[in-house]
Amino acid sequence: MVLGGVFLAITGGEALYADMGHIGRGPIRFSWYAIVLPALLLSYAGQTALLMDNPTLSGNPFFHLCPHWAVIPLVILATFATIIASQAIITGAFSLTRQAMQLGWFPGVTIRQTSDKEYGQIYVPFLNWAMMVGTLLLTYGFGSSDRLAGAYGTAVSTTMMLTTALLYDAMRQIWRWPTIPACLVSGVFLLVDLGFFSANLLKLTDGGWIPLMLGVVLFLIMTTWHQGVAAVRRKLAENLVSQESFLARLHEQTIPRVPGTAVFLSRSGRVIPPLLLRHVAQIKALQQTVVSLSVSFEQAPRIAESERTTAQHLADGLWYITVRFGFVEMPNLAAALSHAQAQGCPLNLDDAVYFAAHDEVVPSYASGHMTGWRRRLFRFMFRNAVRTPDRFFLPADKFIEIGRQIEL
Repeated sequence: MVLGGVFLAITGGEALYADMGHIGRGPIRFSWYAIVLPALLLSYAGQTALLMDNPTLSGNPFFHLCPHWAVIPLVILATFATIIASQAIITGAFSLTRQAMQLGWFPGVTIRQTSDKEYGQIYVPFLNWAMMVGTLLLTYGFGSSDRLAGAYGTAVSTTMMLTTALLYDAMRQIWRWPTIPACLVSGVFLLVDLGFFSANLLKLTDGGWIPLMLGVVLFLIMTTWHQGVAAVRRKLAENLVSQESFLARLHEQTIPRVPGTAVFLSRSGRVIPPLLLRHVAQIKALQQTVVSLSVSFEQAPRIAESERTTAQHLADGLWYITVRFGFVEMPNLAAALSHAQAQGCPLNLDDAVYFAAHDEVVPSYASGHMTGWRRRLFRFMFRNAVRTPDRFFLPADKFIEIGRQIEL
């Protein structure tokens, strides 16, 4: 029980690392060693000395360190410090949400880039309002900071334990450490983390169950979305027209061509997307310049501009372009497509019309792709996910969505 209380003395410092992906390791290390760590040591040393001189002291020793006249200014300072610390959590949550979206683990939500120079300066309206409502509900439900501390301690100790698991994975998969050294190093951290985690389990009934429940809910949402997207791709891959036969028709010039430039976005990663084949089958014609566009998000945070765009000439007036983005980058397709012109693609962006599929998931109980409750949850998320033009910064007046139903 004492260890669970001591743990609260080391929480808060981890908020620094929430902005690691935005500003890098250098500023985090400098601010920790030059400002935060010395300030924490002095503060806790002062409180310890105060309690040793007056063991019967009641109330918060932090506010007893100062003269009586400075209590109100110190409360104001602590309030501002709380607001500043919350910014690291908020921006960190924004960054993680975008990365989860781009890696296919979270539904698309609206993201606003608030700076044209810094990748990390973004705003996610849905997440911001959800966090505000959740914070107000938790504050009202707990009613006191002592009860709220139980939930906070459980959340942070669980995070630290999971971070140690990720450290082991990085040692083995990225740094290529042998198993034994990786187990020994991560085992030292895991021993400490398990001690704190088990101590905070005593606070489960005092609110510690709330962050664990939220974690389970997020886990179900992310795995359901990932599984559903994979099922949609498998479904779209069924009963497709042969790409070879389509290219043969282009070479034989049996498909009428009309003036204009068309860019077809492909979710399946196929050279000839199903949307393009359906367009030709229904319209009975094809634009003079056609681009089959495939967008992928890599495991790396950023992609060099020289490696972002690859253009391949498939047939007369038909090009296959792949665009790669890092998981922290804002996917601006118009800017990326301009690089294809340097590779010989006669793409006129002023004349281009963008085509994308507007899919609707409908139930098919005989398919067996997903269980019933997961299918219903995925349908709800899929229906409310952000649309393609909002995610890829496409001009609304040059964007056409073609509806289709997918049975899962």
